[in-house]
Amino acid sequence: MESQKPKIAMYVKRPFGEKLNASFDFIKENWKQLFKYSTYLMLPICLIQAANFSGLMGSMIDMSAMQSAGRVSDNPFAMLGPTFALNYAGVIFFSCLGALLLTSLIYAMVRLYNEREERLNGIVFSDIKPLLLHNVKRLFIMGVVISFLLIFAIIIIGLLAWLTPFTLLLTFPLLFACMIPLALISPIYLFEDISMGEAFKKTFRLGFATWGGVFLILIVMGIIASVLQGIVSIPWYVIYIVKMIFAMSDGGEVASSVGLNFAQYLFSILMLYGSYLSAIFSIVGLVYQYGHASEVVDSITVESDIDNFDKL
Repeated sequence: MESQKPKIAMYVKRPFGEKLNASFDFIKENWKQLFKYSTYLMLPICLIQAANFSGLMGSMIDMSAMQSAGRVSDNPFAMLGPTFALNYAGVIFFSCLGALLLTSLIYAMVRLYNEREERLNGIVFSDIKPLLLHNVKRLFIMGVVISFLLIFAIIIIGLLAWLTPFTLLLTFPLLFACMIPLALISPIYLFEDISMGEAFKKTFRLGFATWGGVFLILIVMGIIASVLQGIVSIPWYVIYIVKMIFAMSDGGEVASSVGLNFAQYLFSILMLYGSYLSAIFSIVGLVYQYGHASEVVDSITVESDIDNFDKL
């Protein structure tokens, strides 16, 4: 029988290349489970979000067609009406919901992988559900708090810029420097049973100590996700260009055909679904960056060995 590879430990000091390898190895080892449960959660959201997205793009195409025909007033957005606003709100809402559920799911599966002797083999949704709901609740709270903090920061930056624009030379770099460590708050708040205030303190303590690693993980995994998103988005862009050409040439009659609209809807589903799956690389990458930072700064495994010395 083929011997099983050792489990991918989270709390390990790793050079940047090994952190990438650990992330890719986790995805490679558990891709079936990740794909299966991501599909269960994300595909229904994509079906609804694609309808909103297609309606949004359809309104923009219709407006472009009317502009080319000279039938739009000085305020072209006035003709879009409440349908455009509802579709736009739907896209934003389901994007946030999808990101919330996907992040909660991946962190739940990583935690189960670390805790179970059999890893994710034989896992069922009832095993994931408690951790998933726990993560959803904590991520929602975290999102609300961070949103208010960002709004507050933007207000402060705006007031300082109103006093003198030269303050932007300091406030923008400072905001950027603080946003990078903030990427670690999700794994810290979800993997550790601590309060939001403690999570923020630990985020900046670990994040600033490993700022370069966090930045590189975000960049590299972001590039990988962007490439994959670009590939799955190609069919949607093709149909969008075709519809735009028809809208400009015949006033929108062919562009509004049932066949083109249905094709655009299907390709919207593919694009959104692929975008969510691509985001898994960034989420998993931050998990192992968090494990590296915890080991570098707090020596998690050493403290655990000391606490369990009497059991050895």
